[in-house]
Amino acid sequence: MLVGFVTGNTEMTYTLLNGFAASEHQAAIFEAIANVRSGSLIVKSVAGSGKTTVIKNALRYMQAGAAVQGLAFNVEAANNLKTALSEVMEADGAARYKGVRMGTFHSVGMGAIRRYLNLPDAQVSVKSNKCRTLLRDRVQEDEFELYSSFVCKLVGLAKGEGIGCIQADSEDNWYRIIDHHGMYLDSVDATIERAVDLAQKLLALSNKRAQTGELDFDDQLYMVEMWNLRLWQNDIVFVDEAQDTNPIRRALVRRMLKPRGRVVAVGDPRQSIYGFTGASTDAMELIAAQFRTRELPLTVSYRCARSVVRQAQSWVEYIEPSSFADEGEVKHNVPLAEALATLQQSDAVLCRQTNPLVTLAYRIIASGRAARVAGKEIGEGLVNLIMLQRARGIDALIEKLNAWRDREVAKLLKKEDEAAAECLRDRVECIMVIIKNLPETKRTIPGLVEHITTLFTDDKSSNALTLSTVHKAKGQEWNRVAILEPSLMPSKAARQDWQLQQEENLMYVAATRAKQTLLYLEG
Repeated sequence: MLVGFVTGNTEMTYTLLNGFAASEHQAAIFEAIANVRSGSLIVKSVAGSGKTTVIKNALRYMQAGAAVQGLAFNVEAANNLKTALSEVMEADGAARYKGVRMGTFHSVGMGAIRRYLNLPDAQVSVKSNKCRTLLRDRVQEDEFELYSSFVCKLVGLAKGEGIGCIQADSEDNWYRIIDHHGMYLDSVDATIERAVDLAQKLLALSNKRAQTGELDFDDQLYMVEMWNLRLWQNDIVFVDEAQDTNPIRRALVRRMLKPRGRVVAVGDPRQSIYGFTGASTDAMELIAAQFRTRELPLTVSYRCARSVVRQAQSWVEYIEPSSFADEGEVKHNVPLAEALATLQQSDAVLCRQTNPLVTLAYRIIASGRAARVAGKEIGEGLVNLIMLQRARGIDALIEKLNAWRDREVAKLLKKEDEAAAECLRDRVECIMVIIKNLPETKRTIPGLVEHITTLFTDDKSSNALTLSTVHKAKGQEWNRVAILEPSLMPSKAARQDWQLQQEENLMYVAATRAKQTLLYLEG
């Protein structure tokens, strides 16, 4: 398969099929793909190493007609894989790739569920509020307000862990999830014991409703394992962003493999930052053990300038710049005004927390420029917190929020859960900043909700400077990136070993969003 060898640096050493010039690391991956006896692989790839390009060219080294499934975490990433497949089909002919499919985990799961239920499409629906609706119908309104957010989140995490199918539906396992994620109840009137009881009952009811075709986002993966469904069998399963998998996703990968099928898990353990959402913080290690993989590296970043890579080496010493990379620029202690004068609408400002971004957004808007805070779901969370207070007006809301914050922070600090306390303060302060900037004519609860909905958006087509948390920015890139309040990373509230590692990963992710210029702002 390797048609030529050229001496030189480690980046450009092989000339492969169709004249594609590959690095030594890329060539080793393609060679392993070509050898059907090479077993499963972990491709340990640094930020900006061109994972999609590698997957695309790896397809050319498989046996013609092989059954292959590519798996991505969201529609945007899946579309990138589909585009890559279309390009090789156009270049090499469609017949060679007739057995190759690309999609999200959820699309694969949903296909199996539809076949199993054998119901008309109109009777199979995915409702994001399924669990909330089921819970509301079965408890009193006061209890619903106390427990709904906590219990629905807990049930979602339990589905990701495979409670009831991969793991036992035991109280110990429910409490383990709560402890690991530092979950807390929003009221002193609520108890963990009642929350767990409601969660167990809600999961059982949710599973029963799934039989009628009523699903939520988590069900599209969870019910495949719960119902022991058969998936299309593959010679190779490519897993993109493998560091973000959880137990239920890894179980689905196992189900997709033929008896001698191979996994090619592509990911970066140092970009694992979603442990708080249910992703296994040691996902790559778990994949290596489960599928007996051997590891191949991708250490060259084709995204980042040399100076940005040097900064990234503070956390990941093996990341390398491309030999074609510009020098770029990394600056520290840059005054905010100076940065705003140079940042363009196509650039981004990143921060560990949301509140500083909201404050900055209003400063930018006041100057006559457009700004958006990425994260529609963040805005929805703030709205839910506002509605929980049941305030009749803005002044009453401020009073209730302050009292709620003080009460809940004290409770969390008593439990030594500083991470949750920090998050809680950030949420309340965000609302306070928005209230402060409300026009007098909008100083109502509906006006506040409307303002939040407008400010927090994922619409990338808007001609506005992007302000984003680092978590939300993962998978994105901009020519210029400014880090707002860099002292917030690592979070002083991170105490557990997995939290400390994720904080270090977060600093690495933040730096490697920049292609050319990385600015650390004052403060």
